[in-house]
Amino acid sequence: MKKFTSALLVAAAAVTSAYADGAVSSDSKTGAYLGGNVGMANTNVKYSYTNVGAIGTASGLGESGLTGKTISSSSANAQAGSSQAGKMNPLFGLFAGYGMQVGTMYFGGEIYAGFDSAKVEAFNDAGTTSGTSGSRAFPLGKASVKRTNFYGLAPRLGFFVTPSTMLYVKLGIEGGKWQATKTSASNDFATAAQNVATKGNKSGISFAPGLGLDAFITKNLFLRAEYTYLFGPKITVKQDTTASQSWGGDSAKHTFAITQQSFKVGLGYKF
Repeated sequence: MKKFTSALLVAAAAVTSAYADGAVSSDSKTGAYLGGNVGMANTNVKYSYTNVGAIGTASGLGESGLTGKTISSSSANAQAGSSQAGKMNPLFGLFAGYGMQVGTMYFGGEIYAGFDSAKVEAFNDAGTTSGTSGSRAFPLGKASVKRTNFYGLAPRLGFFVTPSTMLYVKLGIEGGKWQATKTSASNDFATAAQNVATKGNKSGISFAPGLGLDAFITKNLFLRAEYTYLFGPKITVKQDTTASQSWGGDSAKHTFAITQQSFKVGLGYKF
């Protein structure tokens, strides 16, 4: 987050300095606009799993008599674990909106859409033959999350720090389809037919606040720099483990809690 914030502040300082003379400034910024942007997103996934049902004497876990035990890196015997993974990925998109300038204040709203190839591997011990406790004979596989496209709606409130440069905050609501996948290790089940990936999808609305700046370089053309923080969904995937050589018990519940930070730069045109 510090890197994104620092980048936004640097961009704000550079653009504000470049256009502080107000050469394109006296025109009202009221009107409709559209534009495009590119940027980078850092998608974070906090992943954890819980075994459900009696584990019995599953050879993979090397324990007995455990019911509903949460296996995490902070547990007493430190088996496998909960983890948090992050990955940078490129994105690009389009935006359009309408706003009204009232003195140095600005009120408006916009719609936007993006093409996000976010994919994060939150956990992977598929190639491991023993766990951190040294007693797990079978690895637990890997878990990942991905999203392809997104869309949103955001009211914006701005303030002109110079006649041609506006700082703004936005309160976005963003939708998109997320998919979480739990893939077993190759030797987790007795037969290949049993060893299948378990997936969970979630489409919904997430809160995506942000801050940024628009700097007009001509009467109608402006540059944009924006930082956004997405409070993403929480996805739960239930895996059947009755035939697993690692898990034992009835099932395993995998939880994926998603957040995303993004920094974008763009070019827009006000009509």
